[in-house]
Amino acid sequence: MGLLKSLLGIFTAESDPVTSPTTTSQEEYKGYLLSASPAAEGAQFRISGFIEKGEDKKHTFIRADVLPTSELCVKETFRKAKLMIDQQGDNIFN
Repeated sequence: MGLLKSLLGIFTAESDPVTSPTTTSQEEYKGYLLSASPAAEGAQFRISGFIEKGEDKKHTFIRADVLPTSELCVKETFRKAKLMIDQQGDNIFN
């Protein structure tokens, strides 16, 4: 029965549910506030977060990367956010 169900799953639109991200950790970097909010996808976590500066500037980002634990995902989210800031600065908000 397991094989039949696996084959059927290939041809149907069923997929693992995606849990909406919730902010789990924040960090400040060069005057920006970084927030990581890993999105659970099955047994993995997708990189998701936002970068804020001041009251009115906010950039939300989601990446294709998925990691096995929420803690690893938070670390990688901060690394990618810092890289965006170093490369683009305030142009992130345009």
